[in-house]
Amino acid sequence: MGYHDFRRQLEYKAKIRVGVVVVADCWFVSSTTCSQYGKNLDNLPLSVRELVCTECGMKHDRDRNAAIDLKNYALSSTVSACGWEGAGSGRKIKTKSIPVKKKVSNIATNK
Repeated sequence: MGYHDFRRQLEYKAKIRVGVVVVADCWFVSSTTCSQYGKNLDNLPLSVRELVCTECGMKHDRDRNAAIDLKNYALSSTVSACGWEGAGSGRKIKTKSIPVKKKVSNIATNK
């Protein structure tokens, strides 16, 4: 399954279950931003699998850090402290409507 189909299925299932799919921009720097402090480490090559924050000194596994950053991004962009959807970054969540299948009538025609 490609990413487009995967995203389409997620949005479809979320709409059925009254959920929200948050899509991060492809340039969102999740793997080079410290999940504890928020400091972005510029020019960090992909071969470096462990990141050390220059501000707080925390050592992070790069993939785990990216997952935490994406989780925090999703939480901050969907629900505010008051529980209102869409609060946080001010982004509007785009979801596609559910396709409706037409029923085919099985009525026999008399000729």
